[in-house]
Amino acid sequence: MSKENLSIWSQVEKTDFTHTKKVNQRGGYTAVSPQYQLKEATKVFGSYGKGFGLSESDFDMSLFESLGVVMHKAKFFYLSEAERVEFPITNAIQATTGAGDKKRVDVDFAKKVETNTVSKALSKLGFNADVFMGMFEDNQYMQELSNELAVKKSEDKDAELAKQAREYDEWKLKEIESYQHLSSLNALKNAYTAHIRKCQRVGDEQGVKQFTKVKDARKQELEANG
Repeated sequence: MSKENLSIWSQVEKTDFTHTKKVNQRGGYTAVSPQYQLKEATKVFGSYGKGFGLSESDFDMSLFESLGVVMHKAKFFYLSEAERVEFPITNAIQATTGAGDKKRVDVDFAKKVETNTVSKALSKLGFNADVFMGMFEDNQYMQELSNELAVKKSEDKDAELAKQAREYDEWKLKEIESYQHLSSLNALKNAYTAHIRKCQRVGDEQGVKQFTKVKDARKQELEANG
């Protein structure tokens, strides 16, 4: 049942990083290209407006005069095995720019909030989940995405996979050896957590056992040394 529930999510959770950009606002975050999102949704559901999209889209202007904020209320729908599924979605946008005498209405606010509403709705289905879950801040995860893209673009995929396998084995050996230089239990825990996460993502069960073995041995040494 779990796999069935994640049938859409597992198809669309990974993001092609070439369609993202870093935004240095609100503490910094990764933004996904809206057009890329629409293309990915079209692959799964069909064309926009037919296979998925917004219905009953409405703008609530009740907060515009006092705060310059416009609420957007709609229903998002998509087709799943010929069945129409829909759910309500709400959003809001600052529809003015500037301040004081320079305060103006953003003439593109309706387009911006509608685009963002579609993005929010798709995220609820798992689209670009790796971005929204913060995995784009994980350098190891980004390296794995880069490797996947390299395989897709390579003319000799077997050679590229073999090259990446060698690089992975070299990385694993180097990281296992580094445990002898970890001088605290906290550093050991952080390193082990990162290594296990990477091994699990690439399906390396043997790697999990190897890292666990050296972690346990180093833990005993650190505890013995006080």
